Amino acid sequence: MGKTAEDNFRIEVWDRDEVALIETISRSPDFVVSQAGWQAAIRRRPGMLLIHRNADHAMEKLLTPGEPTVPLEAIVDGSIHAGLDVALGDLRSWHTLRAWCKNCSHHASVKPEALIKRYGKAALFSSVERALFCTSCNRGGPVRLEILSLPR
Repeated sequence: MGKTAEDNFRIEVWDRDEVALIETISRSPDFVVSQAGWQAAIRRRPGMLLIHRNADHAMEKLLTPGEPTVPLEAIVDGSIHAGLDVALGDLRSWHTLRAWCKNCSHHASVKPEALIKRYGKAALFSSVERALFCTSCNRGGPVRLEILSLPR
């Protein structure tokens, strides 16, 4: 079967050695939709190697923060439930953060160390997001934290 427009952008979950493809978590012909899927996948697959592809080109590759908390069988069976979250202490030295204000779309880089100092390593992203406020519109939440990786 030939490739379709659906295959343009996809997010794959691999084992840490990048030997076995565990699942293709998302396919989209739209880059913006695929980026939203990428951010969701980072939170939904802790401790996994994610690869964001445009056709055969790997646009981004990231070992997500945290340790795998879900057995691989559960991922393959698609039986993962909502509620997985990332703790600030799960971030690695190569992770950077960007905060997006859902009210005015302002975005800014955020230093993980500053958040850890203020909220602690055990603080979950969902809790920190509710506590943050936008420096542009001065409104509290909803702010969305995105996990990015440092350039090579």
